[in-house]
Amino acid sequence: MIKLLIRTPGRPPVTFEVTKRRIAIGRSARNDLCLDDPFASRAHAELRREGQTYWLTDLGSANGTYVNGVRIRETVPIAPGDRLQIGETILEVLSGVDVPSGMTALAGESVREIIARPEIAISSAERPPLAPEVFSVVDSIRTVSVGLAPEVEQSRKLLAVISQVGVALLSSLSLEEVLKQIVGLVLEAVPAERAFLLLHNAQGELVCKVACYRGQEPSEVERVVRISRSVTEEVIGHGRSVLTSDAQADERFRQRDSILLSGIRSIMAVPLLVNRREAASAPRQIIGMIYVDNPMSAGAFTEEDLQLLTMVASVAAIKIENTRLLEQRLENERIKQQLAQARDLQFQLLPIAPPEVEGYDLTGISFPCYEVGGDYFDFIRLPDGALIFALGDVCGKGMDAAILMSALHASVRAQAMAVASVAEMAAAINRYLVETTAPNKFATLWLGRLNPHAHELSYTNAGHNPPLLMRARGEVEFLEKGGIPVGVLGEAVYAEERLRLEPGDVLVLFSDGVSESTNEQGEEFGVARLVDVVRRHRELRAASLRDRIEEALSLFVGKARPADDITLLILKRTA
Repeated sequence: MIKLLIRTPGRPPVTFEVTKRRIAIGRSARNDLCLDDPFASRAHAELRREGQTYWLTDLGSANGTYVNGVRIRETVPIAPGDRLQIGETILEVLSGVDVPSGMTALAGESVREIIARPEIAISSAERPPLAPEVFSVVDSIRTVSVGLAPEVEQSRKLLAVISQVGVALLSSLSLEEVLKQIVGLVLEAVPAERAFLLLHNAQGELVCKVACYRGQEPSEVERVVRISRSVTEEVIGHGRSVLTSDAQADERFRQRDSILLSGIRSIMAVPLLVNRREAASAPRQIIGMIYVDNPMSAGAFTEEDLQLLTMVASVAAIKIENTRLLEQRLENERIKQQLAQARDLQFQLLPIAPPEVEGYDLTGISFPCYEVGGDYFDFIRLPDGALIFALGDVCGKGMDAAILMSALHASVRAQAMAVASVAEMAAAINRYLVETTAPNKFATLWLGRLNPHAHELSYTNAGHNPPLLMRARGEVEFLEKGGIPVGVLGEAVYAEERLRLEPGDVLVLFSDGVSESTNEQGEEFGVARLVDVVRRHRELRAASLRDRIEEALSLFVGKARPADDITLLILKRTA
């Protein structure tokens, strides 16, 4: 990884870490690196990483890109120590590897000192799930407390359970094992015959995760357990704890046949409560409950037992929520890594720079709205001098879009070399996608073939936004002849049209992210505004026209968040 030390006149230097495979640089806010420099073009340059090498490309900027004082005319490698210049801004290339001074933020200790600590040297695997010293302390308390007052005995019992539950909470055991330990401790601490820990599953059903019966080991279960509906309503519905010394005589349950018929006498149940900051409307949520009962004895449970059970439930809820947050973080990291891989794949497919075609000026650029967009464009130079160029939009986002784009890219390149007609190309690409991708995977695609010697353009449009052809005199034509999107129907047929390009004619291909961009009032940019921008600036070079379109789009959208990728491909006949 490398860093860029950015020096802009009149501003303090700042450091920019190059963490992505592709970095767009320019004055537009859509760039990864936005330069506040009036002499920088809106889309000025692009930095790409290929393997361990970084490559810099000028994107047709008005004032050029310089490396070590030399204006670059093609893609060049850069390395730490190089000095880049864009407008008046200097970018010094630095190594991204920071060598620490041997000190950390932990009380000034060196890394060697921290590693040498005894508590660091002992691996977590060497520590028992429940430390023997905890049981030793508890046994000592039990011995000393014989014959003490009931209040002291209750405090001792509470302390013992707190100690064991606390150790279980801090252990490296899985959530399932910790919950089994906690439920087992509950059955040891209170005179219950059964103990259940119940949680809501993905479908919102309350299911038993751990069940324990006196004299047996706690076990994992994943089933619905028959518990009084009135108890469930009180705990889950209202978030209130339940303690009854004789359910058969309790006024709250006398109308409930389920309790009367089952003959249950003593019941305790407490909610599992968690605080969730992301749930602003109801930050304190009930995720389940702990339920214990004694079918045989009335008056088996006391207020102190309820206090103990409430404490245990709080600890269990903390463990459950921490596990959820950890799993959520790991899932987010997995998705982030997957998106990074998809982004790398996408950037490998997009061309670094347009080819040189005598008598023509070309440019192409794509600003993804998400980490990985669905827009695709390509330039393919054929052996006979002809140029195939394409712009498409695959359905979906993320890795699915990247995989479909990869298939589309490979198919376009293969068919470009195999057939002469763009209509035949579209038909072959369509069959390939239908045969090799899921039924709900498709793409819009515009294909063009330019004969630069005869100045003849043939094209077909597979369901894409019709590109606009701005004639030198200001008339506009829309190139819409073709057929349905590729990947939808295996036997689709595509029409083809041919036309001649004259000096000064400009062809603008665009994704729907351009025409459908909305401002803060919900109004779309629209094709009419695009036509107006192209007409007013049709005399400019392709890269400058691209910048004017992007500038008009940014001014129109304002602070509204983009909803789709923005991709432009411009071809202009210059002679």
